[in-house]
Amino acid sequence: MMEEQLKNINTLPALTWNHLGVNRAKFTAQRPEKRAAVPATMPEAFAKIETGMGKEAETFAEQNCTAYHVIEAEENQEYTNTDSLRYSLTGGDPVVDVTLIHAHAGSRVTVLQSYTSGDDSACFHGGLTKIIAEKGAQVRLVQVQLLNSAGRHFDDVGFLLDDGAHAEIIQAELGGQCAYSGCLALLQGYQSSFGADTIYLGDGTRKLDLNYVARHTGKKTASEMKASGALFGQSDKIYRGTIDFICGAARSTGHETENTLLFSPKVRNRTVPLILCSEEDVDGQHAATIGKINQERLFYLLSRGLTEAEAKQLVIEAQFAPAIAKVPDESLQKTIRNYLGRRMQLDG
Repeated sequence: MMEEQLKNINTLPALTWNHLGVNRAKFTAQRPEKRAAVPATMPEAFAKIETGMGKEAETFAEQNCTAYHVIEAEENQEYTNTDSLRYSLTGGDPVVDVTLIHAHAGSRVTVLQSYTSGDDSACFHGGLTKIIAEKGAQVRLVQVQLLNSAGRHFDDVGFLLDDGAHAEIIQAELGGQCAYSGCLALLQGYQSSFGADTIYLGDGTRKLDLNYVARHTGKKTASEMKASGALFGQSDKIYRGTIDFICGAARSTGHETENTLLFSPKVRNRTVPLILCSEEDVDGQHAATIGKINQERLFYLLSRGLTEAEAKQLVIEAQFAPAIAKVPDESLQKTIRNYLGRRMQLDG
């Protein structure tokens, strides 16, 4: 098995003290033996798009791709893909998928990517997705990751938004031993907008490393980033959420919130909300709520005949429900809930 160390990924746009351990991350990626036929160079329009995890992860995905997809929605077309980008992974068959999505002016695009384990072996997934949303286009990207407790996973995403375009990413980072993801949205178009809705679950000794950047360069742009998570055992999580107002992005707004439930005194939770501003006429806000489950609520649920694991699952599902409802497949929504139930039983 060939491995490659990615030494500088999920870099914080403005570095802080090194001893905090949040400036950047490292990740051990697995090189697949079989690779897909990928163009020697990425189309120029996509090559220019920056991604949340950075150049190292992007280059690894390009050079080790096993599945290559180009999705193009013509002007004013409605396009939905919820079937063909589903992967069941096994230890002997790593998946590295590269997906390019081009939403032409006025089009409406929904794309679902899901990753599950076909057995209990130590599987690997690496993903790169780049999206161009032209004038007035609307794009929704849904990524669901339900790997087993031995899996390793990274997902690297970049958006480029034109005038009046709207893009949204929904990420469910619920499985794997190591799960890393990054997303950067460049809001360069007038009145373009971006939304991110992330849910995550940590248990055992699981490692989560998340990096989201909304970079505002166009006037009257708007971003809304939300994250909700639950941490058990000795899990370790870093969430970086950056709103970056570049000079010229007048009258833009950016909001960021994170809610984390802690179910163990041994978890390590680090949250890095960051607002960068070189433009005066903007509105940026961030908030984080981190704490234990309400004991009165837990007692009430237990008094109604639920086990502790079932009660915890109910509380977590209530927190995750808005994001799960956005998954455009009811059977996959049910799979997510069943997966959470199994994880709660193991924790119990």
